[in-house]
Amino acid sequence: MAKSSQNRMWLITIVVAVLILTLNRGFRDLVIRTIEYLKQKKELEAIKLRNANLRKEIYMLENDEWYIDYTIRKELGYLKPGEVEYRFKK
Repeated sequence: MAKSSQNRMWLITIVVAVLILTLNRGFRDLVIRTIEYLKQKKELEAIKLRNANLRKEIYMLENDEWYIDYTIRKELGYLKPGEVEYRFKK
């Protein structure tokens, strides 16, 4: 009988704790802010990676003639004099 009553007390304690935490506005706000923080942290990492890639591209555009030529051809469709562009139907 004592064991059953002890189990019941644990269950009641757990239910009360869950209710206090879920119904407490401060706790809900903490959870929401934590989720938002994690989202922003992930977004920041993506932005840092993009920034590093852009810095690398800027460096290459400033210092690498081959990369400049490659970029002009790729982005603008530039052809050197005497070159012929071949297009294939898909």
